[in-house]
Amino acid sequence: MKKLVNIIIGCILIGISFNLFIIPNDLITNNIYGLSCLLFYKTSYNPAIFLLIINLAILLISIIVTNLENTKKYIIPSLLIPIIIYFTKDITSYIDISNLDMILITIVSGVLIGLGHGYIFKEGYSVGGIYLLQDIFNSAKVYRRKTFTYIFEMLLIVLTIYVVNFENALYSAIIVIIIDYMTVKSKVGISSSKTFFIITTKEKEVKDYIINELNHDLTEINIKGGYTNQKNKIIMTAVDTKEYFKLKEGLKIIDPKVFISIVDSYEVVNKNLTISENHIIK
Repeated sequence: MKKLVNIIIGCILIGISFNLFIIPNDLITNNIYGLSCLLFYKTSYNPAIFLLIINLAILLISIIVTNLENTKKYIIPSLLIPIIIYFTKDITSYIDISNLDMILITIVSGVLIGLGHGYIFKEGYSVGGIYLLQDIFNSAKVYRRKTFTYIFEMLLIVLTIYVVNFENALYSAIIVIIIDYMTVKSKVGISSSKTFFIITTKEKEVKDYIINELNHDLTEINIKGGYTNQKNKIIMTAVDTKEYFKLKEGLKIIDPKVFISIVDSYEVVNKNLTISENHIIK
């Protein structure tokens, strides 16, 4: 039930933002939703009907080329978003945003649509359109890179210059960038921790600082230098991002020649913050 609720919320955010921010300001969004905007500006053809027809066609192709199981994650958003767009087409009659600055409209619409994508992607579903076409190509082993999606979005921006104007094309490019950024973040998450890989000659002091000062666990990994063949140890520990600078600067004070490699950690499972030296893996 929670999964379905999140998908519906995501679809509502995308659909309402489409009619509240995008269409009234001659902007475009990503995917085939952007194509439906351009078609509307050029011919006044109802974007909801266009999206429903295209999504149904792509879903049918996907079922034929791949199978129903692989297509299931696209069905609900592909059908629900156009329906929401259709029934909220008059939303500007109830909510007036005409006094808002264009840059604010650009940022808010990008964030809301990106958030909608996030709700849908987090539940293992997708909004369909170009994403579904890309999966069809991948299944047929025709083209496995995401360049196809990026090229399509760049073409949308170029067409916006022709159909609308250059200024709106720039605003639309910002919207697409925000949506793509938030879509990626919804898949991998936001880095809330940092993992440190430390090589030092002052191993005892560094371990004491991490365990007793920062109250964090650590792991020791035996290594051998690829060039010198010299045996050594890497001390690995994961800390919250807010403690990133404290750990880094503390290590540099303890050992000015310390080697530190720091990477983003999107999730740390079973991070123990109150351990003793007996738990150190050797």
